[in-house]
Amino acid sequence: MSHEFESGFVVREQAWHGLATVLENNPSVEDAIVKAGLDWLVHEHPMVTEALGLKVEGWKALVRDRDNALLGVVTTKYKPFQNHEAFGWFQDLVADGTCQIETAGCLQGGKKVWVQARYSDAIEVKDGDLLIPYLLLANGHDGGMSLRLINTPTRVVCWNTMQAAGAKDDQDGAIEAATGIAITHNGDVQAKAEAARRAIVAMNKDLHMTIDAYRQMAKLPVTEDYVRQLAKELFDVDYIKAKDLIAKFRMRQEHQDVTIREQTKVAIAELEKLLHNEGRVEAKIVESFHNGAGSELAGETAWGAFNAVTAHLDHGAGGGQDRRMTSSWFGEGARKRAKAFELIAGSMG
Repeated sequence: MSHEFESGFVVREQAWHGLATVLENNPSVEDAIVKAGLDWLVHEHPMVTEALGLKVEGWKALVRDRDNALLGVVTTKYKPFQNHEAFGWFQDLVADGTCQIETAGCLQGGKKVWVQARYSDAIEVKDGDLLIPYLLLANGHDGGMSLRLINTPTRVVCWNTMQAAGAKDDQDGAIEAATGIAITHNGDVQAKAEAARRAIVAMNKDLHMTIDAYRQMAKLPVTEDYVRQLAKELFDVDYIKAKDLIAKFRMRQEHQDVTIREQTKVAIAELEKLLHNEGRVEAKIVESFHNGAGSELAGETAWGAFNAVTAHLDHGAGGGQDRRMTSSWFGEGARKRAKAFELIAGSMG
């Protein structure tokens, strides 16, 4: 099996296909960077053509000093943010007991790195249904991903990654993203990083606001049809296309002659059949809603519907655990989870 995971550690519990080093106790910041296999630097090298030895203006290569592995090719405006700088964010937080580092490592041959810390006690959404608040710092060394600071609360009963908003500090350059704070690798990266670090306090406030939203979800009963509709809106490409086409056809009907209007009516009827077809993902999410891990705690509520979606993203989607986790943290899974949160919140009024 091909793994995205390269090196890393977890505290007390194995993960990442059994490839991670298991530590008995939470490490210091200094130990964490070594145990994660991240005690290396990203070097910048000018781009030169092999045949003629000519410098390629405006571009440079990012190379890992440990093994000269090529991480990415970027413009000269790009500024790397070193692993020790990323870990340094947690120094004061670990020192004063605000958080504890629980996992860190790298993926895709060093192109993506992460540090995840638990930074408060478990929070109860409803009786016996707990979330562990985590703070994730993720960084890309290939030019394809900004530096990100993300709240990643995790539901204890099923280990689903939840959705929590970020904060923004536009004056100092930290940019709010749908899944947290994103910092681009240009300009004064250090100043942006400091702005994001200050925003951690605001992110903690946002996290508790999100927990309040979860508690509202847990009080809102929903039907199986509601769950099916949610799954279709998120995962069924044919449903989404058909829904958009039906809306367009209906807008045009008012301006069509009788013959064309009847033809359009027939086309709409055919498209509407697609709206009721059950997709494979839809069936999985409905099953998870009724019988998945933690469904007995969530009940048939909007909270249960949201967890059915997150269970699929974290545990049911294609690829291995490491691929699903990277998607859930900062890929398509994160975007789908954010959209699910938005759709459910919108339905609550």
